[in-house]
Amino acid sequence: MARLKTGQIVMSKLNAWEGGLAVVGEDFSDTYVSPEYPVFSVDEKRAQSAYVKHLLAWPRLWGRLTPRGSMVQRKRTTPATFLATCVPLPDPVEQNRIAGRLDAAMHRIAQVDYLKGTSNNLILQYADALFRSIKQTAPLAEVLLVDDKFVDVESDSTYPVTGICSFGRDLIRRPVIQGSGTAYTRFVQIQAGQIVMSKLNAWEGALAVVGGDFADTYVSPEYPVFSLIESAADSEYLEHLLAWPELWARLTPRGSMFRRKRTTPATLLATEVPLPSLSEQRRIAKQLTLARRVAEGSAAQVEQLATLRRALLDAAFSGRL
Repeated sequence: MARLKTGQIVMSKLNAWEGGLAVVGEDFSDTYVSPEYPVFSVDEKRAQSAYVKHLLAWPRLWGRLTPRGSMVQRKRTTPATFLATCVPLPDPVEQNRIAGRLDAAMHRIAQVDYLKGTSNNLILQYADALFRSIKQTAPLAEVLLVDDKFVDVESDSTYPVTGICSFGRDLIRRPVIQGSGTAYTRFVQIQAGQIVMSKLNAWEGALAVVGGDFADTYVSPEYPVFSLIESAADSEYLEHLLAWPELWARLTPRGSMFRRKRTTPATLLATEVPLPSLSEQRRIAKQLTLARRVAEGSAAQVEQLATLRRALLDAAFSGRL
């Protein structure tokens, strides 16, 4: 193993092409890395560490380290490839000037990023506080009905398949499959407004209300489907409820090897949840939807910040900063 010192450079052979490069900070001095992480020292007569730090964060450099050919993700970047890679290297005075400007700009971006993250956490805390303040509770069986309307899979038919992301991140489209290409003999065709749950991952937030974009797609028997009793619950309120981490915790299987256990429809329906009157559900849902829109706006701004970072690095290493 190699012992690290402050200012050295570490590269991941496997992931250099996607940014697995770093300058060793003081916190990691005297720690160790395996032979999979080659270590380099900087020639301080030619390169300034502050400049190199930003250079290693430049996506265009990563692109120059990308292995060619098939099975790219299994190929490694060798130290020889890294050392042979041409990079912009002005004189030390210019390096210091560029690094200083990038330091200032990246510091401001990091501050905005931090504030956005804090804002999102406050929104999550707000939703949690709202649900916990509700005194009336009831099992989900009072607002949901199992609605698995199975269709037989025909070998010569095609099926647009839907999956569920964990952590309340909604449904996701899967590739269209041929009936002859699946081991399942039955699917469920889902409709807008229904609720879908992953048996395997419900405990980590794999629950969702079906939107119009996913109507008439299919899920496997591993994804039980439920219909909402509209006289008892508001669909918008339920959508927010399904994204509540405390609900996920109540679905967590108990005992050893719980990660391999599944949440059954009966377990979901028996789970007690905050369930006020319909009018109160609608009031709460309106507040949470507004908060979610704020969070979505923040997420878009975070993506813009990432684009700005890349643009600044491109400008810096092409002589335009």
